[in-house]
Amino acid sequence: MERSWYSISKQATALRKNVLRVDLCVFIDAEKTFSNLDYLNSTIKSFLTAGIINGLDIIGILSNDVNVGLRAFQAAKTLKMDISVIPGQTYICAQKEELYIYRLTQQIPKGLTLDKVCEFAHKNNGFVMATNVSKSAADRLNRLQGSTYAPDAVEVFNAKIGGYRDLDIDYPRFVNSGATSANDLEAKNVFTLVPRKQAVELKLIGEDEGVDYTPKYLLPKGQ
Repeated sequence: MERSWYSISKQATALRKNVLRVDLCVFIDAEKTFSNLDYLNSTIKSFLTAGIINGLDIIGILSNDVNVGLRAFQAAKTLKMDISVIPGQTYICAQKEELYIYRLTQQIPKGLTLDKVCEFAHKNNGFVMATNVSKSAADRLNRLQGSTYAPDAVEVFNAKIGGYRDLDIDYPRFVNSGATSANDLEAKNVFTLVPRKQAVELKLIGEDEGVDYTPKYLLPKGQ
């Protein structure tokens, strides 16, 4: 007797893409600005759902409060959502360079220079992206490249701000949505296509992360 497609699908695992859709700049306000944690958690879930609707594989949740990104990371795990969350924080250096810093579990001390911020982040297994980079700043980044004092990537376009930055710089380049709400994220179709191998090399995801995924509706009840 032939089995139905549905019974077969219950045993299925969806293979993941070799090229990933990545948006590393989605902003959520600091935890203290929300009236209660339920409201914050609901906001986070709305952002992650919008990311999935947009087909994102990796989303960077940024805030000036490191706890917000960490909460989003945990929410995706707990809810078994088909999206990898990279928690991040925004930072303005002593000389006004702007950075997005990911994967840290602590707030970076204020008032550091760019090289010291990058050194701090890398010592703590962090990932650093420079944003709003001027051509003069690009020259400095080129001199720092390859050292622990340099960022890992550069944002060349942010849809919220506009204006492509045509920089003579040899860093991985990202375009991001800059979304500040779930509706904003869903309305923007802006992301960077990153080969899985490069995403692993940049430590945006683990080597086995997202290789396969079983949707919740295919899981046995109770999981």
